[in-house]
Amino acid sequence: MTAPTIAEAKRTAIALSRATPRPLFYREKTHELDRARALSRNDRAAHFARDSIRTEGSVLGHDFYHAHRVAHDAAAIVYCERGDDDDGLARLALVAGYLHDIRRNMRDHSARGAEAVVPLLANILPARDIAMVAVAIRDHEAFRERVAIDDDDARLLADALYDADKFRWGPDNFTYTIWSMARSLAISVDDLVRHYQAGIAGITRIRDTFRTDTGRRYGPDFIDRGLELGGALYAYLTERR
Repeated sequence: MTAPTIAEAKRTAIALSRATPRPLFYREKTHELDRARALSRNDRAAHFARDSIRTEGSVLGHDFYHAHRVAHDAAAIVYCERGDDDDGLARLALVAGYLHDIRRNMRDHSARGAEAVVPLLANILPARDIAMVAVAIRDHEAFRERVAIDDDDARLLADALYDADKFRWGPDNFTYTIWSMARSLAISVDDLVRHYQAGIAGITRIRDTFRTDTGRRYGPDFIDRGLELGGALYAYLTERR
C-alpha cells in the first residue's frame, strides 16, 4: 500500500476532527469568546500586536493562526475568571497572546520574546502594562520553573496566556500545527510516524499543568479530544505505510 502524502494525511486529520464535537470551552463560553473577539476588533493595542506578528511568518507551526487563537482564548479566559468588567486585563491578554511566540526561532524563545516586546510596545502601552505582558510571555513555556509573580493581575495574565497556548495541544495540534511544522521542516510521513509516540507522551504530560480555574476546567477536555484524534490519525498513518 502506498503511504499517504503529508497533504493526504492532513486532509484525513481534518475529516476525522469534523466527526467529533468541538471542545467544551467553545460551546460553553461563547459569551466570553464573543467579548474577546469584539475587543480584538476595536482595540488599538491589539491591532498593533496583531499587525506586528503578521510580519513574522511561520516558525515551526507557530504562526499567525496559532497566535490569533491563543490571543482570543487568553482574553476569554480573563473574562471567565474576572467577569465582563476587566477589559483592561483582557486587552493585555490579546497583546500577549499575539506576541508570545515573536522570538520562536530563537533558543529560549520565551525569554527572548519577553525582551523583544518591551521596546516594541514602548509607544503603545504604559510601562506597567508592558512589564506584565513581558513577564507573561517569559512564563508561558511548559515543564520549566515558574517565574515568580507577586501581582494578582500579572499572575492571572501569565496563567491565562499559558492555558490558552496549551489549549492548542488538543485538536489544533493534529489539524494544523503538525502540518505547518512538517512544511517548515520538510518532514515526511515516515518521519512523523517515527516520532509520533514521543509527541503523544508530551501532550499527555501537559494535561495536568493548566493554571487557571478555567484552564483546569476545560484544558483536559482539549487534551483528551486531541489524544482521541491523534490516536485515530496514527492508526490511519500506520495502516497506510
